[in-house]
Amino acid sequence: YPSYSRVFAEKLNYLTWVVLKAHTRNRSGEITLRSNDPRDVPSINFNYFGEGGDEDLAAVVDGIRFVRRLSANLKSQGMIEEEELPGEHLQTDEELKEFIRSNSWGHHASCTSAIGPLDQNGVLGSDFRVHKTQGLRVVDASAFPRIPGFFIACATYMIGEKAAEVILSQCVGNKG
Repeated sequence: YPSYSRVFAEKLNYLTWVVLKAHTRNRSGEITLRSNDPRDVPSINFNYFGEGGDEDLAAVVDGIRFVRRLSANLKSQGMIEEEELPGEHLQTDEELKEFIRSNSWGHHASCTSAIGPLDQNGVLGSDFRVHKTQGLRVVDASAFPRIPGFFIACATYMIGEKAAEVILSQCVGNKG
């Protein structure tokens, strides 16, 4: 949610557990162009827990239950006063799933324009050009066929370096 990081500066006596489902099975998110203007921000729909998302949703519920087990001893010793989110009042799988569906968020869109052959649902060639399109390359985390790890920043820098090398080599050879 907007300004979520302010809480960390305001409430200094907190223990935070982050439950993260990094290697999702869900492949139903999408990024689409809003217009033919390349400066127009694309429409991004993560479609959390969409197609194939039942396993992901169950994994996040398991993660919450795991954190609760780890925290139980600290709570019994009075080192943790209460669980703020999702809140101890949510106990059943369905209650936790509804909380997860309503509160999950992310900002690392990836894998929507995967490098690969067109006949295997690839969007980009190995030179980062969009298949069957002239003058358009995609060089960001969307080029990954699968999420490369928990924190994709380093992998995204690496793909940027590789793309720069490919583009420069094609410009030097007048293939540009």
